[in-house]
Amino acid sequence: MLTQTIESSSRESAGVGYGATITTVKAARDHERAESIRDLVDAHRRLHGSVLRFLSLFDGGRARIARRAPQSLEALAGLLEEKARAAGFGRMRELSAAVQSARVAARQRELLFFDSFGTDTPALREAACALERLDATLVGLCVEHVLRVNAKSATRRG
Repeated sequence: MLTQTIESSSRESAGVGYGATITTVKAARDHERAESIRDLVDAHRRLHGSVLRFLSLFDGGRARIARRAPQSLEALAGLLEEKARAAGFGRMRELSAAVQSARVAARQRELLFFDSFGTDTPALREAACALERLDATLVGLCVEHVLRVNAKSATRRG
């Protein structure tokens, strides 16, 4: 995208009858809304990445899932639940609840484009915070799983 810069000296603008200063209306509100939208989009991206990393644990560390065509968060969350159950994941109840929340979040992402939600800055902020909490829950379950697997393999070796 090209951006055109307006430059004019004060003498030129005085002779023309108008200044070269452009002032945006409602800049503070729009800036706050834009930051909230960015935070929400970033939270979705981080959650998507966390689900992919968690899936890679059940994929032998190979990121086959990431190399395929991009999949929706809802589909990846379902795949995570399926692979975790098949692997005998220890905290399936908590993981299933997190997966259900991820599925709901994936469906709600489209709400961003509706005026009633997309213009409600506090609602955008709360949605981003909820996604960050969900991401932290999934990361915690993933880390706990890694620690448990490593402890089991250390016990077998020693």
